[in-house]
Amino acid sequence: MTPNKLWSAAFHEIFDSDVRVQLFEEYFDDDRFPETDEALRKRLQDKYARKKIDLVVSLGRIPLNFVMRHSDELWPGALKVTTAGEMRVLDAKLPSDITGVFGTINFGQTLDFALQLFPKTRHVFYLGGVDPAEEIWRHLAEQDFKRFSERVEITYLNDLSFPEQLEELGRLPDDSVVFYQGLFRDSAGHAYMSERVCPLIVSASNAPVFTTMGTTVGCGIVGGVVTDVKGLANETARLAQRVLQRGTVADFPIERMPPNRTLVDWRQLQRWGISEKRLPSGTMVQFRTPSVWEQYKWYLLASLAAIVAQFALIITLIVEMRRRKKADLAIKNLSGRLINAAEEERKRIARELHDDIGQRLSLVSIELDMVDHDAHKTTPRPSLDEPLQHLNEIISDVHNLSHRLHSSKLQALGLQAAVKALCGQLARQHSLDVQFSSDNVPFPLPEDFALCFYRVAQEALSNSVKHSGSARVEVRLGACDGHLRMTIKDYGVGFDPAATATGLGLATMQERLRLVGGQLEVISRSGEGTELTAQARVESSLQQKNAA
Repeated sequence: MTPNKLWSAAFHEIFDSDVRVQLFEEYFDDDRFPETDEALRKRLQDKYARKKIDLVVSLGRIPLNFVMRHSDELWPGALKVTTAGEMRVLDAKLPSDITGVFGTINFGQTLDFALQLFPKTRHVFYLGGVDPAEEIWRHLAEQDFKRFSERVEITYLNDLSFPEQLEELGRLPDDSVVFYQGLFRDSAGHAYMSERVCPLIVSASNAPVFTTMGTTVGCGIVGGVVTDVKGLANETARLAQRVLQRGTVADFPIERMPPNRTLVDWRQLQRWGISEKRLPSGTMVQFRTPSVWEQYKWYLLASLAAIVAQFALIITLIVEMRRRKKADLAIKNLSGRLINAAEEERKRIARELHDDIGQRLSLVSIELDMVDHDAHKTTPRPSLDEPLQHLNEIISDVHNLSHRLHSSKLQALGLQAAVKALCGQLARQHSLDVQFSSDNVPFPLPEDFALCFYRVAQEALSNSVKHSGSARVEVRLGACDGHLRMTIKDYGVGFDPAATATGLGLATMQERLRLVGGQLEVISRSGEGTELTAQARVESSLQQKNAA
């Protein structure tokens, strides 16, 4: 954006919101449209004859000089504010009825910056015109460049016409840099616009170009320590607003802008092979071409997140599918084993009924027949004690068999009595020391809950009798903290729970407890016995029973 547009935008941003303020803009284009001082005064006097002007803001040296000469006649009583990029360009000291904001232009700082980027530089070429303003800039540059006289040779091209300057820029020595401050009128008398000739200068030059004017960075110039023209315009507009509100300039001393900033064009750094690491701290880099990551970072992150989510979902599905297959296989195997176990149990009961109880009943029948036959031949009558004893044993075995299939005590007297009776029965049958203890066992319990613990006790005690070889078994049954817990411990040979985790007995007990929300824990080591603990939350089971 050109300086004039920056000033206009700054003032409109400040004053457009106030409907009481009306802005008028005038431009001094003396290079292209020459106008005498008197002609300009007359034109402005006619234009604003019927308008009361409250504030006049002059931008630069020439408008300021005009205001100081004619403002009392053209705009009597108007407050006066001025501004310039550098206070040294003024022809005289500001009078007391004018305040303003001024920047700082230091040609030496920009040359320091150029020499930092190109330390082998031996020649500096200053490019400008012969307009009075450009003569002032050249004079200031000569003052700032004095300290470099022993380090570089400085050549001023102001006395050449613009075509001659372009030709000269094309044959500069390799160890050169160019300093471009602006071009308004060349030595041939032709007028130019600085921003428009800037690309021509850059393309013609075989050396990097630097400047102190921030508005020209972007047309091919490397950069420089530049005046913040936009910031200067904004500060001037704010000062003008305060002066207009207060109605006086007496309370507003002249303001100076903060130190200039170092500004570079990233594209020119690439062109001249300058690493950003060589830039001073705080340098502003403009026109940087964003990388693919910078341009599409959020798209890439979103895509990556979607890919990761999909990948995680796929892994989860694969794991779940394998787990499902494993569970299905385990269920299938368990179902098969349960069917086989049921068949084996039927066969066992059938064998017991046929081979044991049936044969014994047949023997009792034969004995009774013999007793009946002998009763007709001899006196006294033969004794029935032996057949009756055999018959009582059979009745007892049938009772035990029935009890193993379904305990009537469990339903009538509860879990505690049924487990205690089971312990006593096994102790008598197998000559074991089975110690039973109980504490605070609720009664009654839900039927499925009590049956679960009873079957677990049957299976665990049966395994202990068959496999442990222990002469002593401890059974503890009790409720604590809302949980029913049953522990069965023997002191036998023990086993490896991991190696038998798929056994039917353990699987059956785990499945029974799972159905009532319980869990099974088995602790065993070879030669150290086995401790089995079954527990489930009893309160929820009682609540379910009460609800039913």
